[in-house]
Amino acid sequence: MNLRHIPVIDSIDVIGLQYTPPPGSFYGNARYMGFAPRSAIIQIKTDEGIIGIGEAAGNPLIVREYLKSISNALIGQSIFNFSLIQSKLANKLYHSGVQNELTGTLSGVDVAMLDAQGRSLGLRVCDLLGGCGAAQFPVYASTGYFSDDPKNSFEDMLHKAKKLDFLGAKIKIGRGIKSDLERVGIARDILGNEILLIVDMNAAYTVDYALESIKAMEKFNIHWVEEPIAPWDLVGYAQLHARSPVPLSAGEAHYTAREFADLINGRCVDILQPSITYTGGLHEVMRIVSLAQLNNLRVAPHVWGSALGMATACHLAAAIPQFPHTDHPTYPSFLEYDIGAENPLRDHMLQKPILFKNSSVYLPEGSGLGVDINWDLMDKFRVC
Repeated sequence: MNLRHIPVIDSIDVIGLQYTPPPGSFYGNARYMGFAPRSAIIQIKTDEGIIGIGEAAGNPLIVREYLKSISNALIGQSIFNFSLIQSKLANKLYHSGVQNELTGTLSGVDVAMLDAQGRSLGLRVCDLLGGCGAAQFPVYASTGYFSDDPKNSFEDMLHKAKKLDFLGAKIKIGRGIKSDLERVGIARDILGNEILLIVDMNAAYTVDYALESIKAMEKFNIHWVEEPIAPWDLVGYAQLHARSPVPLSAGEAHYTAREFADLINGRCVDILQPSITYTGGLHEVMRIVSLAQLNNLRVAPHVWGSALGMATACHLAAAIPQFPHTDHPTYPSFLEYDIGAENPLRDHMLQKPILFKNSSVYLPEGSGLGVDINWDLMDKFRVC
């Protein structure tokens, strides 16, 4: 039996993009203002001329240096060898830990290799992950940021979410109980009682203060509280989870399946939120999904930044089996959909934008990730 030639990585590069909002339009969370959406796009080229792309989290300039440090372990390798490469690098670089741009870089490498595989074989990335069980995925609006922009206030963001008829909306809180109650009250007044309301504290509180705030907000029917305390405080999470009247979620600041296993084993949260671009890539998130399902926990992937990250999350959502095992889930497995402020990396990055309709996004059509970058429009945002 003659096997076809297996493509190998001929070159690998990073293209860094960043959009900095103009003065007077800053927005942010409980920790800081001045969000600047950015994207580190890992691009591989095979010996057959196939190009695969994936997004890495973190500062593109730092991702570039990490990629230089590991490029020798990638060049000449089969595009199917990611798990082997990841394991060797983890063993060799174990002193570096996992909560850094190295893990983010490997996230982008994994997705780029999967994209190249799909384009080479004429298959979708979700097919390579285990199958595409759906092509339409419910999303919640990620909005309600702290804003200094008079043209895009907290209330403006919520009215936009209401107008677009989202099933759920997530707002930023975490600047004190008085502020939390005020913002949640405004959100309920604008959104009404039918839209699921999620609040994100961005790890701003201690256990006691988070609990006090959660109890005060309970009357507003909060769907879940995201990142109430520091990601490393697993004992605190377990204590808070045992006493909270509202479900808790976390995962945006947790890396690799090992850290999620600690969250799961400690029964720290109700909903896991892995971010593909941070936590190690699609293979790693699929391991996390398996752990979650084995432990009867919900998964709601964290998605924020660029359209490439959203496209990748669509393929993840397509490959996740319906869970719990029913055609009528109590709550949908939401993807996050940012609508909070202007972001050309989200709105104009792709040659063919991801379809958003009826509070859902749709799987891009085509092999691999099914998307291509509009470099003509993105060139002005390039930082490396």
